Amino acid sequence: MSVYRHTELDLKKINYKKPEKQGLVYYSGIDYKNEPLYLQTPKLILTKSGLQTIESKNNNLELEPVNNDYSFYDTLLNLDELNVKRTFENNKEWFDKDIPLEVIDNMYKRNNKPVKKDSKPLFSFKVPLIKEKVQCQVFDQKKNTLDLKTIKEGTECICILHIKGLKFLKQHFYCDCYVSQIKIMSPRVEKYMIIEECMIDDDNGDNEENKEEDIYILDDNILNEINIQKREEQKKIDKKNELIEKISNLQKELENL
Repeated sequence: MSVYRHTELDLKKINYKKPEKQGLVYYSGIDYKNEPLYLQTPKLILTKSGLQTIESKNNNLELEPVNNDYSFYDTLLNLDELNVKRTFENNKEWFDKDIPLEVIDNMYKRNNKPVKKDSKPLFSFKVPLIKEKVQCQVFDQKKNTLDLKTIKEGTECICILHIKGLKFLKQHFYCDCYVSQIKIMSPRVEKYMIIEECMIDDDNGDNEENKEEDIYILDDNILNEINIQKREEQKKIDKKNELIEKISNLQKELENL
């Protein structure tokens, strides 16, 4: 079995089988060079948790690109266009009808929604469940198995998709694909751990006697600077006291008036 990255995929090598009736629907199998088509996604980010995926109605894994890379989105768009084109080219053989291209294009239900301006593509892939039990394997980077329920929103992962075939219903058809495997990427580890808040304690525990001894070690220039600073601080204190006294006298005059 081969797994292909989206950058390696050659759309010309995708084969479509004539639809066969399966219950109430018709199904056209897809293969790639006569093997099942398994497509590996790039690294993506989960936009909802694994538990939310399991509990949702459609059980779809919802993801977005890690960055603004649109290459995987473009690959899926090209696959959608190929599905429409091959259905149109074979509609006479498959359905014994000449169906216009426009009608086939309107009947085709695309998995990927158009991307809004200045926003990332959003991907939605079905997780196979049987009796609420996840059928696809979930691994970490050390190949340990994980429970999808424990995977949190915002986790980075890589998926393997099985592009199984085209499923034809009464009024529309779509590309049937599901998640076959998930690999959870470990959280990024920062190379440097930088503390934003100042945590340096510059108090060496010296007593006042030691501090006075340290002064004698200082040269005259530094001592002069210290004395100047002290005089300036005393001036400010004196000025403050003078202003307080003036304010007090003014308040008394105001009360007398």
